[in-house]
Amino acid sequence: MISEEIPDEVLREVLSSQEMIRVLRHMHLAKVDYAKNVTRYTSIPQIRVTEYLKRLNSMKLLDIYGNTSIKRTAAKLKKSAEVHKHHTYFQINRSGDILLKEATPKNYFRLIGHEAVATLCQNKTISDCPNTESILKAYGLIDQDNRITDLGNDVLNYGIRTQKIRC
Repeated sequence: MISEEIPDEVLREVLSSQEMIRVLRHMHLAKVDYAKNVTRYTSIPQIRVTEYLKRLNSMKLLDIYGNTSIKRTAAKLKKSAEVHKHHTYFQINRSGDILLKEATPKNYFRLIGHEAVATLCQNKTISDCPNTESILKAYGLIDQDNRITDLGNDVLNYGIRTQKIRC
């Protein structure tokens, strides 16, 4: 367990879904929002956004917003000063904010493991290791073309810097 509030299982599930972490980051920015609006900002299909919001709520990273109206002071991305609720609104809570702070190269490295991260600097192609390839893609360390992402570079550099990996 990383912090007192975020179990490893929750951290692993959220970090291994790039879409779910994008939804959580959007909620951090917006503070209060609903599925259709999250879809507009993230370009993730609404059906999946709805599933992610419900799952993040069940993991106690989001709360259902209970007020009958939404003010722009609460919902940072609202255009009007105040609106009445017509949707199920969610808001990020302290645990959700803590999880986002725990999305560091160190924790990605710890959850993925040095063997999988080490394949990023080896000469053999990643596609030779199908299990590793799927893990690296799920966590967003490589893209669909098996090219290392910025996050992948950060995690790899962390491993090299801490001398847990040699390239």
